[in-house]
Amino acid sequence: MYTLVIVRYDEIFLKSEFVKRQFENRLMKNIRLRLRESNLDGEVIKKRHRIYIKTEDAERVADSLRRVFGIVSVSSAIETDAEIEEICRVGLDLAKRVIKRGEGFAVRVKRTGKHDFSSKDVEKAMGSKILENIDTFVNLGDPDKTIFVEISGKDAFVFDRKIRCVGGLPYKTQGKVIALISTGIDSPVASWMMMHRGCEIIALHFGTEREIGDILKTLEEFSGYKIKRYIIPYDKILGVISENSGEYTCIICRRMMLRIAEKIEKIENAHGIVTGENLGQVASQTLENLEVISEVTGPIYRPLIGMDKNEIIKMAREIGTYDLSKKVHCDFAPRKPATRSRLREIERLEERIGIEDIIEGIDLECLKG
Repeated sequence: MYTLVIVRYDEIFLKSEFVKRQFENRLMKNIRLRLRESNLDGEVIKKRHRIYIKTEDAERVADSLRRVFGIVSVSSAIETDAEIEEICRVGLDLAKRVIKRGEGFAVRVKRTGKHDFSSKDVEKAMGSKILENIDTFVNLGDPDKTIFVEISGKDAFVFDRKIRCVGGLPYKTQGKVIALISTGIDSPVASWMMMHRGCEIIALHFGTEREIGDILKTLEEFSGYKIKRYIIPYDKILGVISENSGEYTCIICRRMMLRIAEKIEKIENAHGIVTGENLGQVASQTLENLEVISEVTGPIYRPLIGMDKNEIIKMAREIGTYDLSKKVHCDFAPRKPATRSRLREIERLEERIGIEDIIEGIDLECLKG
């Protein structure tokens, strides 16, 4: 029945013509990648700042695009000529398929370009056709079903649903960042938020590949790309830190992680580091401690900084990482961690431990995913 999928995006329209064209091209590339991964066929085309996918399997194609960054909504639609009689014919045929006896309906029309009829003309004509042929009634306030029409130049598109998608900016339009990802709830959400804004993430995990494999797979469902990752075995290193740092163990551990992330940032030509830190959530995340932690490196992005735990959990559930995350417990954490650290004291302890020598001895092997 449906002949194509309409792809809608919004923020891209706010960009300059040059940037808009770049973003649209990247979005089309990401859509083609998603279709290939889903074993679906479709011709991705752009007309008048709207992307369309011509396909014989429109409903499956539309459903596959729900998690593609940059897409606000999609609709399986029927393409026809922008002539009022033809639009009404197609609209009536669709209405017969989707409107059940006794349901209220509405017709909504959007039109761009010059035509010898108005949007209201189409709404009235199609509404009359539907009333003549189906046991239904008009309900403009709260319809059970709506027949939508978008008219653009010589083309018209008729559809009955708008499927909400994830939105944001197309993936890989904003450069690369190094994302510190643990098995906890917060850091996968922080990584997702940066991906949602168009950033390509390179994962850095202190532990084992097995621990975060499923979390990265879930994030890849949104990006469409394999996420490059660096896995650093960390227990021995953390043991040395905890033996010499006392109440400052968490601060020094975090600073060391950021130093390692900064090395990878330079290797990958990335533009910052992403963490799941959230103000006041644990002892190491007070303002004073975050200031000391941040001192060791360049740009650090903390998307969750102003969110409360319930908001983060809600996002994790929506993304699909919540059930994959575990309550993080560190065997090396001090019983009473410092909440107000001093930079000079931290630097003195780091010098005694030989942090720089430890970092130089770490093998920064990249795994392709």
